[in-house]
Amino acid sequence: MQPDPLPDPSAPAKRPVAQWERALLAAWFAGTTRTGIDAIAAAYVSERGRDDPRLRNTIVIAGRHKAEITYLIHCPLGESDWILTSGETEEELGRFRSLQDALGTIRPHRPAFQPSSIVSHLKEPLASATSQR
Repeated sequence: MQPDPLPDPSAPAKRPVAQWERALLAAWFAGTTRTGIDAIAAAYVSERGRDDPRLRNTIVIAGRHKAEITYLIHCPLGESDWILTSGETEEELGRFRSLQDALGTIRPHRPAFQPSSIVSHLKEPLASATSQR
């Protein structure tokens, strides 16, 4: 077994992802689809000891397969912008003022649970049922 690669000392340090940012990531991920062409198989913060050290404090977004890193998002230490890069080419795709903006570039946020849509569907059959009496 080969040892894990060491982080690039010339690469800028990445700040840790805060708890509220993790909650935002979880809410965004809950609103994505798991199958089809727009599938998001996984979204997580890389921080485990066995993860690639170069990805430490980076948000990893996997496309159709969990092993397929599609996007990477991080915030450099001492900065406030979030940087979105391609997981395949490592090319910078953009800088964003907020994590929500960066995630919205990948897939627009669709809440996993929308009570207003459920209520509107329930009212229609009830209205037609009561008007027939």
